[in-house]
Amino acid sequence: MIIQCKQCRTKFRFDDSNMQGSGIWLRCSRCGHVYFQENPKAKQPAPAPLTETEFVPAREEATHTEAASGPSVEATSMVHKDEADKSVEQIQAVRKRVTEDIDLRREKTQEDSVSEKDEEIIKAQTIEKDQETEQTNAEQKPVRKRSGGAWKMALWSALVIVIIPLVIYFFALPQYGEQLIKSGEYLINQFNEYTGISKPLPTSGAFINQMVKLQDARYRRINNYILGQIGVLEGTAVNRAEFPLARIQVKGEIVDAYSVVLGERSSYAGNILTDEELTNLSEEEIIMKLLQPEGLKNSNDKIMPNGQIPFMIVFPNEPLGVIKTTVVTIGAERLLSE
Repeated sequence: MIIQCKQCRTKFRFDDSNMQGSGIWLRCSRCGHVYFQENPKAKQPAPAPLTETEFVPAREEATHTEAASGPSVEATSMVHKDEADKSVEQIQAVRKRVTEDIDLRREKTQEDSVSEKDEEIIKAQTIEKDQETEQTNAEQKPVRKRSGGAWKMALWSALVIVIIPLVIYFFALPQYGEQLIKSGEYLINQFNEYTGISKPLPTSGAFINQMVKLQDARYRRINNYILGQIGVLEGTAVNRAEFPLARIQVKGEIVDAYSVVLGERSSYAGNILTDEELTNLSEEEIIMKLLQPEGLKNSNDKIMPNGQIPFMIVFPNEPLGVIKTTVVTIGAERLLSE
């Protein structure tokens, strides 16, 4: 016959010959539940439960022979003592197997739950990392835009402050552009000389000439008894260098309304004629006095930094139509020792 546990619903193959009276008390070998199995062939009502009545059925997978070999246990008053002891030992063995099986299932269930939790934690961490990466990228994008805008602003500022004025200086006002170049060269040379990585400054030439500043230039006319009306261009030369200069030479031009040069003369600074000399001297005498390199009383031999020295240029036989004059430095020498 087939019997079924009333708790776990496990079915077992049971030998009918082991059935006694109205039924028998059994213990499920799987869940350990104790229940009363009625005898389907008995007509009388089930008797009261017997003390210490236990039965260990064979498993569902066992063969008919194994199920039949399982001993049945009646009340202790109906079985011999040896059979009762064997039944108790079998029950304890079954309990042990059932307990071990339950523990193994619990451990497996816990491991499965732990692994599932680990997977959930890993997934959650991955999602958080992805969110942080997206947030970081979103924060970096506007920063790059701002840095690009700042770079463009700096470029436009350099264009407005440096390039445009340079274009104006070199094309609209070339004379100022040339002075700017010379000033830049001077500053570079000064830096190189200070650091000791450049050649010594030249003792003469255009670089030294641009160290001389001409100021307070004025033009006037005087009647000479021999030459008639002559033009006199006067002013002051200033040493802007950080070293002494000597033999400063200047050149003046007289120009008409159409910017045509009507005449040009040169002289050394420090040679100054009085009005009496300008009135009575001949052209040769005037030229000889103005072309002395050392100047009057050797005043042009040593001009200290920020020192000043006067200059004078005379135009004999001044032509008609003179509107303006220009004056530039055409020579100067650097003194190597003070």
